[in-house]
Amino acid sequence: MKMLKINILDQEGKVSGQQPAPRQVFAIEASPLLVAQAVNRVLANQRKARAKVKTRTQVNGSGAKIWRQKGTGHARHGDRQAPIFVGGGVSHGPTGSQNYKKKMNQKMVKKAIFALLSAKLAEGKLFLLEEPKFKKTKEAFVFLQKVRENLSIKQNLALLLEDNPSLRKCLRNIKDNFELLSVKSLDALSLLKTDCLLLTPQALKELEKAAGVKQNETRS
Repeated sequence: MKMLKINILDQEGKVSGQQPAPRQVFAIEASPLLVAQAVNRVLANQRKARAKVKTRTQVNGSGAKIWRQKGTGHARHGDRQAPIFVGGGVSHGPTGSQNYKKKMNQKMVKKAIFALLSAKLAEGKLFLLEEPKFKKTKEAFVFLQKVRENLSIKQNLALLLEDNPSLRKCLRNIKDNFELLSVKSLDALSLLKTDCLLLTPQALKELEKAAGVKQNETRS
């Protein structure tokens, strides 16, 4: 079985070596249907019920009967707020309280995410960073620019990291086709929108932990 390897980027944004990658994370295959289901779940959970219409009881207007019951040749009606009249209420319309959230088995969500990570590694669009040493936003911006130049990245670039407040503080204000992702909140949509993904060493450990990789297990 062929060993998987992940390229390592040094502080200059250049490939300096390789490291074995765990097959439990980077050798996962999933059907396009599963990935699409995971993406639709994210989009549905982001959706908010903003549309709202008034029913006939909420429309302002007279409640008087618009014409007498018989003898007019018209169908019998009550007030003009009925849904069939222009300016009347709307029947069965959105109320602003709809719940569009979708549920999905967590094992399926994890498999879809690992499948997308596997695809990025196979395409050569996933890299592991040496331990980041920059402490200022300017230093982080310069480093990302070097990465773009060395790897010829013109589209979206993302960095996946663990809970690291100091590192997040340096990167959170960079908006130039750059996105900061967290292991705990990683989703399929964010990975699809990313052209190239960078990992910190701690983020890789978190992914291995989520996949059930043991510390003494070989990454092959």
